[in-house]
Amino acid sequence: MSLGRRIGWNVRFIPDPSKRYKFHKSGHSEVVQPCALADLGSLREGETHGQLLVVEAETTEVNNIIQLIRAANVVVEGFPDQKYGNPSGFEIPDDASEEASIYKNLFQTTGFFELFSFKMERPVAVAMAVNAWSDRRIVYAIHKLSKSYETEAITPWSAHPRYGQIFEKHSGEFSDHVRSSIAINLAFSAIEEMNLQVNSSAKNPRWLGKEYTWNPPVLKDITSRLEKAGINPEKIVNWVVRGDETELVIQPARDRFSAYSDGQIVRDIELSLPDAIHACSYLRNFVTAHAFGKETPRLGPYEVYNVQQVARFLVLSICGLFNVWTDDLFEKMAPQLRPFRC
Repeated sequence: MSLGRRIGWNVRFIPDPSKRYKFHKSGHSEVVQPCALADLGSLREGETHGQLLVVEAETTEVNNIIQLIRAANVVVEGFPDQKYGNPSGFEIPDDASEEASIYKNLFQTTGFFELFSFKMERPVAVAMAVNAWSDRRIVYAIHKLSKSYETEAITPWSAHPRYGQIFEKHSGEFSDHVRSSIAINLAFSAIEEMNLQVNSSAKNPRWLGKEYTWNPPVLKDITSRLEKAGINPEKIVNWVVRGDETELVIQPARDRFSAYSDGQIVRDIELSLPDAIHACSYLRNFVTAHAFGKETPRLGPYEVYNVQQVARFLVLSICGLFNVWTDDLFEKMAPQLRPFRC
């Protein structure tokens, strides 16, 4: 609420009309089906229902705020929430009896009840939406990356090296090739929205000679834009490579293996941030953005994951929220929150 008010959103809290969640000292509990509400009885000592964040504005603005927060939540988590559809604002009537009727007869019924959600990461998503709100390009970057995750994604934990290769690297199904390409295109387009792509041309090439040495003016251009965005260009990115050597080779091929790589099942490599952004553009430019060719079937979930993770790091960083958790956010904002705490 404090974050929203800071940039002029008219926001407030009301008791959660769904009564789906109960909060207590040790955590919270969730009711899965609305028919179970009648069996729960009254709140026990120390329990409380949740609150609903209400945004008051013209319909289009309300929907833009709600949908941006939801898209930001997907980016923060790095994986889409498959249980809920696209939310939109709904009008709360002024008449008290009509309001009570809607709460009980609509919000506590199947179809609407499931739209009420609680996530520990949501304050960070709100902070991302707030930080992006004044810059339309960052707003579009968040939406594009969120849509990329909704098109195709693997969970972040499944890419952890302790699990090795979980997924089949390639598919023979044409529809899978299209889906992977769309996800990569959207994620890279998010990078372009932030103006953090590598800019090069025939007159100003990206590489010098066959050794794939960065052309100094091109490298300086991307590092300068990263620094201007508050992002350290020296950041090292782990590019996930798993299983047998059947993946598409991205030129230039880098062989600086991550410290945890075993060289067989886990062959993850370390890339500088400019190299990682280039690798994303290589996949987009030569494999996914135009008519498909012989390399297309070699795309798979790990290529999608890598491009999404580079875009995710850039979005979180440009919003000042990389490696920021809800507790971190609360501690940082504690002095500002006191007037609004209840």
